[in-house]
Parts: sequence; C-alpha cells; structure tokens
Amino acid sequence: MTPVLTDATRSKIRDLMARYPQPRSALGPALEAVQQQLGYVPEEAMAEVAALFDIDPAEVRAFVGFYHMLHQEPLGTYHIEVCTNVPCLLRGAGQCAERLKQRLGVDFHQTTADGLFTLGEMECLGSCATAPMVAVTKRQANWMRYYEQLDTLERIDAMLDELRRLADLPAEQMPAPARAVPGGDAPRASGPYHHDHHPETNFLLARIDKPDSHTIESYEADGGYQTARRALTELTPTDVLETVKASGLRGRGGAGFPTGVKWGFLPKGVYPRYLVVNADESEPGTFKDRLIIEYDPHHLIEGIILAAYATEAEHAFIYIRGEYFFGAQRLEQAIAEARAKGYVGKGIFGTKKNLEIVVHRGAGAYICGEETALLTSLEGYRGHPRLKPPFPAVEGLYRKPTIVNNVETITQVVPIVKHGAQWYRQWGTEKSPGFALYCLSGNVKKPGVYELPYNTTLRQLIYDYAGGTIDDRPIKSIIPGGLSMPHLPADKLDTPMDFESIAAAGSLLGSCGIIVVCEGANIVELARRTLTFFRVESCGKCTPCREGSGWLEKILGRIEAGHGQISDLDLIERLTYPIERQSFCPFGPASVWGVRSLLKLFRAEFEEYIRQTNPNGKGPELPVRPIYRPDTGQVAPKVRV
Repeated sequence: MTPVLTDATRSKIRDLMARYPQPRSALGPALEAVQQQLGYVPEEAMAEVAALFDIDPAEVRAFVGFYHMLHQEPLGTYHIEVCTNVPCLLRGAGQCAERLKQRLGVDFHQTTADGLFTLGEMECLGSCATAPMVAVTKRQANWMRYYEQLDTLERIDAMLDELRRLADLPAEQMPAPARAVPGGDAPRASGPYHHDHHPETNFLLARIDKPDSHTIESYEADGGYQTARRALTELTPTDVLETVKASGLRGRGGAGFPTGVKWGFLPKGVYPRYLVVNADESEPGTFKDRLIIEYDPHHLIEGIILAAYATEAEHAFIYIRGEYFFGAQRLEQAIAEARAKGYVGKGIFGTKKNLEIVVHRGAGAYICGEETALLTSLEGYRGHPRLKPPFPAVEGLYRKPTIVNNVETITQVVPIVKHGAQWYRQWGTEKSPGFALYCLSGNVKKPGVYELPYNTTLRQLIYDYAGGTIDDRPIKSIIPGGLSMPHLPADKLDTPMDFESIAAAGSLLGSCGIIVVCEGANIVELARRTLTFFRVESCGKCTPCREGSGWLEKILGRIEAGHGQISDLDLIERLTYPIERQSFCPFGPASVWGVRSLLKLFRAEFEEYIRQTNPNGKGPELPVRPIYRPDTGQVAPKVRV
C-alpha cells in the first residue's frame, strides 16, 4: 500500500510523541496533524498512525469515531458550524442557520456543489455573549475563526464574501484566527464580553482590554511573575498550599470543591506528580476561561507555576478544547515567551524547580470536561470517565498523583498568594469566599463576563449590571450554573450567587454560567434542545445515559412536532430518575436536571402546547414487529396507540 502521510507529517507526529511522558498521549494531536495534511482521516491514514504508535488500527478507528472534530469523510474547503445550543438559540441562532442554508443552498451536513462550503450544526462553542455565531475551519490550512454577532443577513453575506476571497490563499497568508464580526474589525475582549462594573474585585480580567495584553512584556509591566518569583525564592510549597487552603478558594469547574483541600490529598512521597489544567470549557452558557486564555495567558501560566510549586509537580498539561483554536495558539506563544525568560523549563527563576507545560488540544467531546474523562483522553483514549475512588489526587494521569483544576481556579491563585488569604475572604460569604467570573447570556441587554463577589444576587447581576432583559420582557426562568443545572423561577431573583444559596433555592451554581430565559420562549423547544445536547455529547459508556437521553429527545421531539400526548409528560419525568440514579458519572444526572425542572415549573405550558398542537390526542404510528410474511409479501401493519 502506498503511504498517504508525508515525511513532514510523520516527523511532526514523532515530535508530538516526544512531548509526553507516554507517547500514546499524542494520538489525538497526531490525528489532527493527519487531518491538516489530508483534510480528513481516511482508513489508510489510520493504519499508518497505528503503526507509528504500535497499536491496533481498530484502536485508532475507535478514537476517531469518538471525537467529532476528527472527520472520516472529506468536507468542503470551509466547514461552517452554526452554534444552535440554548444560549445561542435564545439570541437568534435558528434564524442565522436558516439564512445560511438559504444563501448556500444546502442543509446541515451537506456540501455546496462547488465544494467550497460544508454546513454543520454545532454544540456550544463558548461564545454565548456574541450569539448568533459560527466557527469556520479551513481544510488543510490549520486555520479556524469565530464569526460572531451574525444577527443580520448583511453580516452573513459579508462573512461568506470574505471566505470566498480567502479560499485560494495559502495557509501562511490567511488572516489571524481571532474572533471577527463580519463587516467590521475583529472585536476586543471588551464590548459584548467583558463588563467592568465592580472595580474592587477586578483582578482576573483587569488587563484584558489593554493593547497586547497577551504578551509577556505587557504582563511584566503590570507586575506579572513577581508573585511567582517571590513564592519560589522566599516561600515553601507548604506556605503556598496553606495560603490557598486558608483563602477558602473553591474550584470553578462546577463542583466547587475547596482547592487547597484537594491539593492536600496528594499522597506524601509519591512522585512524579502531575498538574492538569482543565480548559475544556464546553458547558453551554460558560465562556469565562476563554477571556483569560486569549487575552491574559501569562496570568494563567503564573498560576500554573504557583500551583505546581505548591503540589511539587514538575509537569503540567493544559487540556484545551479543540474549538478554542485561537486560545491554544495564544497559550503556545505565551509558554514560548515564558520559557525564553526562564520561567518555564529547567531551574525556573534561578531555583532548582523544574516545570514543563504542554498545551494539549482536545478533539471535541463535552464529556472531557469531567476530570477523569479528561485524564483518559489525555492518555490517548476515548474520553470515558473512570470509577472514583481512586480519585485523581491519588491515582490520576498515568496512574500517578494528579491535581486537576479549572482555568479560573488556577488564575485565582495568583492574587491570593500575592495579597493573602484574609484579603481574599473580605468578599463573598464564609463558605463561598472571594469573587468569581459570572458568565451571563440569553435574553439580556448586556451579556458577557462579570467579575463580582459571591454574595451578589441574580437580580443585581441581571438588572443593575447587565441593564435588564431584551425589550424589558419579564423573566421566565434562570439557569444559574450552565445548561446542566435546574432552572430557577423568576421569584428567585434575589438569591445570592454563592454555592449554598443557589442550592437552597433549588439549583446548583456549577460553572457560574447564568442563562436568562424570558417570556415568549418556546418551553418545549427549549427542553428538546437541552436533551439534544446531552444525547449528542453522551460518551456512550453506560446504558441509562446513552439510551435514556435518546428516548427523552424522541419524546420531546414528538411533542414539538405536534404528536404529543399528556401522558408523555409523566413518561418523561419517570425516565429521568433511572438516568439520574443509575448512570456511571455525573453527566447522567446533569443531563436530566434541566428538563425535569422545566416540567416542574411549566407543566401547564407543556400541557397547553400539547392540546393546541394535538387537540384530538392522536397517538403516533408505531410498527408492530416488522416481520416479513411470505404468504402476503408484506410486513406487519402499523397500529395507533
């Protein structure tokens, strides 16, 4: 068989394998390199990759089939993926998708006759404040750009015209992959994203609106890396750990577990240890980590240095979701700058401390936001979650002690070590101290990221800081912690946004992704689109989640199409409980909380929708054992139920 991979691609794959303690970890990046060369990953290429890694081709095929950013069939020159998840849905994603279909003359998963565009539907892209939006990838060019605020036909046309003009350009002449608003300049982080309305706690995002904020020169001019230098030369690892523990810093990835306590779980005397930064920000309604990664990556790197020092880790990985292409580039550039200064590598800051940092791009799988699935993916396998215990702090990456923390969590460490634990505890509450990055999306006038104390209420965020709702419409419900969390009714607006208060109100704070739903939203469509997300993103490891999410989506789709029955609502609720209680990992429960809360809050609306769209209560046609009958030449007839 004639090889399909070039010598350059093979050399790149070998270089990637050398970056990891175990070469298998490079399987995902290697397949991405293949896709950059060929435009997709055909069977012949899988066999060649398998030979390079000395594994069975079936393992490579299984890996490719799991991650949606790896394609087994050729696509157009451009792959346009429309984000249609709930936050974008609430801001016109449906209209954007229909306009694109009309302009291109194709439906989802189809390619235009000239081979220029393939149109796709995408789950959350982490750009909820600038919806509606799309991600555009150029085949064989290692190029991806977000086009945002596509709320007019003129902007969609401007985007398509630009892409046509750039179609024949070589990869090195393509414009920067940074976000763009068609017909205008690429936006800065400010505007629709960052709102500095509380300067007392503006520490994590204080720099992102400055020119060249992503460069090491800008960061050091503002005192960057001085905290890390002082810690490594004047403090012990225990000093740093105890400061973080005393601050009460809670993890920002969703669970809210105390960070210092988590670090303290590492078994004494067991090495090597690993630090893994979870930058797989895939929870719909959450887009805060992107700002740090894209506009202040050195802040994150300094946090990694401090966390690695406190936990005695000498190897750190940043697992960043594949869709954050621009962010991954910024991180690679920042790490190279830090290495040139002696802040990364051997003997950092002139001490005996060594630290290597590797940026690892995922390939599209929401489940990899769960820490054990992330570790499995980082090791070069399908992102399936692991049974706990053992917890990662005891047996994590490569079966060694591993700390996994979210981007915001690690970034928070810098001001805490700089100013001290008591300084941090002056904000928030006793059990939820400090401040957090709140992502606000949906039907609000000023969506974006707000850096506020934990005791700020939902009402203050939405009305005092974000200017209220679009067209001043009444609020129907609020999701306080990303799409996976239960909805809260409008009468909970005075709830403080801390872990305990949100839980007492009937939901969870999660990743602090607040999605506002106003009156006028189609509650059935909202429920169905929520289930679609979880059905698409299920890893398939366990039956309740894999099968149950599909069943629920079918029932909700049937209701939305006008074929629902009142009894379907009881069936939906009944199905949510085995999915919640018998799934292998937290993904299962989270997949049904939102829909169950919608049924609880708005059952009357579901019933009214069913009565209006199916007034006769007509049931769907269901086949009865479609067995071929030789005597009649027909299959069994359909019946109505």
